[in-house]
Order: sequence, then C-alpha cells, then structure tokens
Amino acid sequence: MKENNKWIIKPGIPEQIYTDREHHLNYFYDAALRTATRRASSTVLLGQRRMGKTEIFKRVVNRLFFEQDPRDPMAVCPVFYSFPDGPLDTNEFAKQYIEYFIRYYIGFYTSQPEIIINKIEGDHFLDVMKKSRQLFPFTKGRI
Repeated sequence: MKENNKWIIKPGIPEQIYTDREHHLNYFYDAALRTATRRASSTVLLGQRRMGKTEIFKRVVNRLFFEQDPRDPMAVCPVFYSFPDGPLDTNEFAKQYIEYFIRYYIGFYTSQPEIIINKIEGDHFLDVMKKSRQLFPFTKGRI
C-alpha cells in the first residue's frame, strides 16, 4: 500500500514497522471491491491476540476511503466499527453501529473525511447531514 498519510482511522503501528502484510491488505481490499458486483463471499481473519488483525482492517478501510472515486457507481462504502471492551446490549450496539454507518456513508460519498475523523455528533452532525445532501454524487432517481 502506498504511503499517503490520509487516515480516517489512524493506524496504531507506524508504516516502517508494519511489514509483510501487503498480501493480506490486497486480499481484503479486493474482496471489499468485489462486494459491489456481489461476487464476494464472507471472509474471516483469525489469529491470536496482538497479531495485527485490527490493523489490517484499519488500513484496508483507509485505502478504500481514499483510493476510490465516490462518484463511481461501483465504489463501496467502507465502514469500520470496533466493538468496545465489555458487555454491550443489542439495542446499544444497533444504535452505535447505525451512527457509525451513517457517518461513514456521508463522509465517503460526500468526500468529507472530517465527519469521521472529528467524530461529529449530535445536533451538529444533523446539520452536517442536511448540508451534505447537495454533495452526494448520485442523481435524485438513485437515492
């Protein structure tokens, strides 16, 4: 993956140290792109704790966010959600996940990464959503 210093999710490991993962990064990036054509199957990445699984997905999401053209009808919207430590009831999970999804969706399709980076929330987020409507790349018939 090329060094671009564009992050919506800051990697936890410096690029100089994070080596020998290009195959995994490319595999998951390509698998994500295949979802646009419905030619992807579910994929699982298993490994021991602290082996870099989350780091791979952070980097794939960053790459999907910045290397695709959101105006391309085959672009896929990357969403990164990390489960918190400890118990989480289903209602709270659903609320958190939909908030993440909406934030990533709007941030990606309107080319506003700051919505994700700055974790805009509450009434301010609602205002940003309303103002972002005109930035969507789709025609009215598509949404």
